[in-house]
Amino acid sequence: MQKKKKNKLLIFLIIIVLICISFFAYKYFTSNNKDEETVKVIKSINKYGYNLNDNETDLYKNKFSELEKILSSKNVDYESYAKKISELFIIDFYTLSNKTSKNDIGGVAFVMPSIKDNFVEQARSTFYRYIESDTSRNQNLPEVSAINSVTLENIEFDIKDKSETTTTSRTKRRYTTTEAKKTVEAYKVTISWEYKKDYGYENEAKMILTKEGKKLYIIEMD
Repeated sequence: MQKKKKNKLLIFLIIIVLICISFFAYKYFTSNNKDEETVKVIKSINKYGYNLNDNETDLYKNKFSELEKILSSKNVDYESYAKKISELFIIDFYTLSNKTSKNDIGGVAFVMPSIKDNFVEQARSTFYRYIESDTSRNQNLPEVSAINSVTLENIEFDIKDKSETTTTSRTKRRYTTTEAKKTVEAYKVTISWEYKKDYGYENEAKMILTKEGKKLYIIEMD
């Protein structure tokens, strides 16, 4: 009889623990979703997949309107296009004051899809690492207030592509990794900027942009 009581008590405690875990998990995920829901898209450049969120700074919104004009032209000026998305990337990535959390990485829309996951992971573990949730934030965070200069150079850029091949024989299977190199036309953009308040963050960068389809993407940044 005593053993049965102990078993019932143990089962009861397990149920309580599971309920507590479920409750806190629910609070965590709904809190994150709430942060995401507060950001709304107010304008889109549909043919290119660019969206403007309502929480962007006035500087970003102005540059987005300029990009919209560039891309609405019948014959798109790709040098102007490259300069403008470089500006937008810098403003969005280095402005942390409007980010909802450390997972709200700026500039992702302008990064080459093949390197996007690595870019996000690095940003989250470095520059965005200490951002608190905007629901309980008490931080002084940087905001890009102006783009000082943008210069562009036409270059050739080598894209490296690793691939694996498998060879099977009667005795063993062999895996071989090869690295192919493709040279493409690209733009090298040198850009400098300033902040609303200087907290000692970097204020200049060099970027390589390449074309995939009709879109330009940032493929490398220094």
